Amino acid sequence: MRKWVLGGCLCVASGSNPCDEAIAAAKVIDVNAAQRHLAVARQHDLPCVADVGAWALRVAQAGQRAVEQGDARRAPPLLGAAWALAPDDGPLTAKYYTALMLYDSPDRAARVLDDAMARGLWRDPLQRPAEFDTALPSLGGWPEASPPVRACIADLERAYAENGAAFRAEALALLEARGYEQHEGLQDPAKPKWSYADVDDSTLEASRPTIDRAVAAVRRTCGLQAAGISRLEPGAAIRPHTGPTNRRWTLHLGLVVDAADVDRITLTVAGTARAGAWIQGKVVLFDDSYEHDVVHAGAHDRVVLDLSVDHPSFFRRGGR
Repeated sequence: MRKWVLGGCLCVASGSNPCDEAIAAAKVIDVNAAQRHLAVARQHDLPCVADVGAWALRVAQAGQRAVEQGDARRAPPLLGAAWALAPDDGPLTAKYYTALMLYDSPDRAARVLDDAMARGLWRDPLQRPAEFDTALPSLGGWPEASPPVRACIADLERAYAENGAAFRAEALALLEARGYEQHEGLQDPAKPKWSYADVDDSTLEASRPTIDRAVAAVRRTCGLQAAGISRLEPGAAIRPHTGPTNRRWTLHLGLVVDAADVDRITLTVAGTARAGAWIQGKVVLFDDSYEHDVVHAGAHDRVVLDLSVDHPSFFRRGGR
């Protein structure tokens, strides 16, 4: 018998150290070899398996930071090394795939997607959320509104028709006071900004009674997971990506959309592009767990109230 120490953990087995070999394979993103060596370590119940998991977690966190910093050189190999040790991890696979697509590695991204589909992580190659609830029906990127969602849309459009000026003033004031530039690696860094302001308890100091009433009504009728104000500057581009979960749908109420820009701002969801998706005072519904992207070729800021509501089937089962 031979003994090895990995990260302060004593590992005992015959032959070579499978934990070290798993990490070595992960570093070159050889998923099959990494999984093979890790299986041997688990079969022998080696305590160093925990150290391999901790190493993968640290590398995944470093990879996510690299994505947020737009570091095209470091993000894919870091996330790839972690993924090779945990290819059944949906959130990690989603992050790695997105990083490969963002940084021009489509061939490798296609192989990762094929692997994920074979493992049953997702059922549609265009619907790749980090959290995938298999109990929920997939109704496409542009789903038909259920009765509760139709009611929410009607309420939002009615509220805007009655108090549009207040909506706009409150949204712009909130962006001015608490807006931040999105740092998810999704913006084209050579393009103008995409900024955001949360509508939650963290921004209560910004007065927004009109917005809060509208948000509360949506919460009662449709179930609400998150709310915010999203501003896209002219010339901005949000690169293809998927949202974090299929347990939600997205409603956007157009707050500031110049009439001349309507047909020059394009939202593409699940491969279907719609110019004119955003109209001031109107709501657009889409499922952001499907791949989507935005191109703003207009001349003025686009500002929307961004509402993440429960997927209707998730809402009917009580948000559980």
